[in-house]
Amino acid sequence: MNAPELGDTSPAKSGGGTALALRLLWRDWRGGELALIAASLLLAVTIVTAIAHFTDRLQRALTAQSYSFLAAERVVSGNSPTPQEWIQHAQENQVRHARTVGFSSMISTGDNFQLAAVKAVDSSYPLVGHLEMRESPEATRVKVSSGPQPGEVWLEPRLLPLMDIAVGDTLRIGALDLKVSGLIEFEPDRSNSVFSFGARALMHVDDLPAAEVIQPGSRVGYRYLLAGEPEQLSQYMQWLKPQLTTHQRVIDLRDGQPRVARAMDRAESFLYLAGSLAVLLACVAISLSGRRYSLRHVPYVAVLKSLGAGRRKTLQLYVTQMLVLAGIATALGLLLGSLVQAQVVVLLADMFPLDPPPTQWQPLLVGLGTGIVCTAGFALPPLLRLGGTSPMQTLQRDWGNPHRGEWMAFVFGPLFMLLLVWWLSGSLAITLALFAGLLLLAVLAALFNFGVLRLLSGHIAKLGTSWRLASGSLQRRAPFNALLLAAFGTGLLAMLAMYFARTALIDEWRMQLPENAPNHFLVNIADYQLEELDTLFEQSNIETGQIYPMVRGRLTHVNDVPVKERPQQDSGAIRRELNLSWTDTLADDNKIVAGQWWDKLPANARGVSVEKELADKLALKLGDELRFSIGGIEMSAPVISHRTLQWDSMHPNFYMLFSPGSLSDFPATYITSFYLPPEQKLLVNELVTGFPSITIIELDKVIARIQETIDQVSFAIEAVLILMLIAGVLVLLAGVKASIAERLQEAALIRALGGSSKILMRSLILEFALIGLLTGLLAAGGAELTLFALAKWTFELAPTWHPELWLLGPLLGAILVGTAGTLACRSSVSEPPLRVLRDLA
Repeated sequence: MNAPELGDTSPAKSGGGTALALRLLWRDWRGGELALIAASLLLAVTIVTAIAHFTDRLQRALTAQSYSFLAAERVVSGNSPTPQEWIQHAQENQVRHARTVGFSSMISTGDNFQLAAVKAVDSSYPLVGHLEMRESPEATRVKVSSGPQPGEVWLEPRLLPLMDIAVGDTLRIGALDLKVSGLIEFEPDRSNSVFSFGARALMHVDDLPAAEVIQPGSRVGYRYLLAGEPEQLSQYMQWLKPQLTTHQRVIDLRDGQPRVARAMDRAESFLYLAGSLAVLLACVAISLSGRRYSLRHVPYVAVLKSLGAGRRKTLQLYVTQMLVLAGIATALGLLLGSLVQAQVVVLLADMFPLDPPPTQWQPLLVGLGTGIVCTAGFALPPLLRLGGTSPMQTLQRDWGNPHRGEWMAFVFGPLFMLLLVWWLSGSLAITLALFAGLLLLAVLAALFNFGVLRLLSGHIAKLGTSWRLASGSLQRRAPFNALLLAAFGTGLLAMLAMYFARTALIDEWRMQLPENAPNHFLVNIADYQLEELDTLFEQSNIETGQIYPMVRGRLTHVNDVPVKERPQQDSGAIRRELNLSWTDTLADDNKIVAGQWWDKLPANARGVSVEKELADKLALKLGDELRFSIGGIEMSAPVISHRTLQWDSMHPNFYMLFSPGSLSDFPATYITSFYLPPEQKLLVNELVTGFPSITIIELDKVIARIQETIDQVSFAIEAVLILMLIAGVLVLLAGVKASIAERLQEAALIRALGGSSKILMRSLILEFALIGLLTGLLAAGGAELTLFALAKWTFELAPTWHPELWLLGPLLGAILVGTAGTLACRSSVSEPPLRVLRDLA
């Protein structure tokens, strides 16, 4: 410093405070004083902005692909045609729309007849996704954006040999002859229609009147597909919903594809978790850098005050500097983060399910908010030390211990972070889980710092000179070591929690769809066909699941009160018929959570077991009497138990399971599932030929699409994990850099008294390795608690113990902290002692 500059701070010239702050900022920058805090803030905003952009684009791409399972963004399903008024209103509001009609019908050519699942579509179908077809069996499979033209029909390839027909021939549906112009290979929404069972035919909706296949009383499913801009679509749905009848319902992604929806929800939770951890790591870097910045400027402030500057003037000077620096670093971070995410998207373009959507401005708010919170909550509180600095501190060199004003950072900093992480993640559960782990880590760090370290210091000092120097360094920095332990522990906790949470999620998702999960269902099996089917499957070495009888019935009353009059959450179970079944054997994927199974009941007792989620929605309690209408005949049974189900097991499952004999008076068909290897796919043709009345549901294509989505989510998680690992390592380096000045002085004194560079280097390695080892133990404990909370309350997984975490944590901590600390402080050993002591003087 020089006198002319400091003289500008006198009260007489207080109006030049801002100009002085900028001059000091430029001088400190040239001298390297602000490099660390600027780099930390730049890193924080860059990482958060990049992750926010990346996750936003990835989520929108995954959502766009997931909507392809519906062929739209919203679907209105019902048993009546779409009113013309709905279509006209959609056109006026610029909402894209399409119509489909599904039904079962006999198709014929000459003397060949076949029962087929027919879907009639208009020229706008599909609104989202695509169709895949072939122009002939030998042609290449191509993607198309619309279905057959009027007068044409597309068939599934297996219908050609069954009906002895070729592409180009004429096929009759009802009273209409249609030309077979292609082979349908894939429909995005096939699994969403109850009329998608069996062999498939796709025709144009304009041909339906001439076909005369839909008559009064026909079982037909009408679907009205919608898509558009979010605001316009939302307004249209608000207009449409009051006009729906009891036989119509709106289907979105979560209703149409619950398995995909659950995968999307967990992916969203995980990606938000990654963003939250990035924010926490950023705040650690800012806090360490801000404290170091204030420590370095204590002597400057002491001189300023000796020249007449007051507390207010001093704080104004440094706050102005910090705000200017934060503004520049935040702006650069927003720009750099946007550039980084653009490059990441280019490198990972193959993992995106669709072409990556363009960037939006909203993620910039996340980066801007991060810069503001990091500055206000973690960079500014350490400046309170400067306002309370007295000139006497310069003479006493009393700068090392934390100032009492700095502890405000432990109040306002976490509070600001709590609000920011809550806003970023959108989940209070995620926020509380993260802070619970960090709180445990801070408490354990303090206990270690003031307890364990003192107990071990005497034993460590006996191991040699290097150990004695390492122990002394740890004790001299006892208050600051607590901050270091918490900071390193935060970074390590983040990496451990990210890795193990990511592994658990991917494993759990893949367990939802085992490799040999059933991929075919047989429905409408008659009693007399069971034995013949068993013989066929035994000859083909195909193992089937449990065979269930099934009747269809509607729940009408609970305890003599009409079900629609009872207070309950909205449930489609009261708006449609349910598949009812009975069995004396509880399947492996069913679990009784309340009540008891039939083997605990008296002989011939009648009862029903209800799926727990449905029971909760309908407020059904054990002992409630349920009344059903089955084919116009009423029957009733008491609720005996509640069950949980694994819907993703791909085995037949039912909301209502009755005790054996309860439904014996009603005619039933049977249902089962089985896994069919791809090399045995021709068995489907044999089943269709030998059992024409049985409906075959082919789920292998649907399963392939779900697995594809889950794999893409896995790639996304791996990409975010890499970004988080890089962020954690950089934060560790920033924390180590914060103590270089003190170490330079200590190393210079030791070398001036005869100590060698080798001893100092070994002491540095031992000191940081010890910190890393114990920090790893603390991080393992915090990560274990965090994983428990996330598994139980956020991801809805069964909490598990991670013994490998307790081995990996200390090992990784010792390597990362030891390496980072040693490399960062290596200059303190090589710096000439005379130069350091001269600067100190």
